[in-house]
Amino acid sequence: MEELNIINEAYINQKNKYEESIKTFADKLEEKINFLKEKASDVEQSARVTYENRVDLLKQKKDEALDHYQKIRETSESKWSEVKGEASAKINDLKDETETAYTGIKNGFSYLFDKFKS
Repeated sequence: MEELNIINEAYINQKNKYEESIKTFADKLEEKINFLKEKASDVEQSARVTYENRVDLLKQKKDEALDHYQKIRETSESKWSEVKGEASAKINDLKDETETAYTGIKNGFSYLFDKFKS
């Protein structure tokens, strides 16, 4: 009978240790989940700020283009030949800057989406 009690005690101890290990695992997993949620929130906020800054930059460039457009519209035909080269260079610079900013936003989000998929 004493042997049966020892076996039962050993079984109970093993069961308790197993239960404890599962609980410890679940607790550690909960910590990791909370950490990832916090990081996801940080990334989300950081991405939002970056996105908004880039959008603001694109709006600024659009305003510059419209200002430039207005100046060109107000330029007389006789003055057009004098400012044509400068105007063309200015609009090409604006196009390059906006394409770079737009591509950066698009690629940044593609990168994030790819990271979340994996």
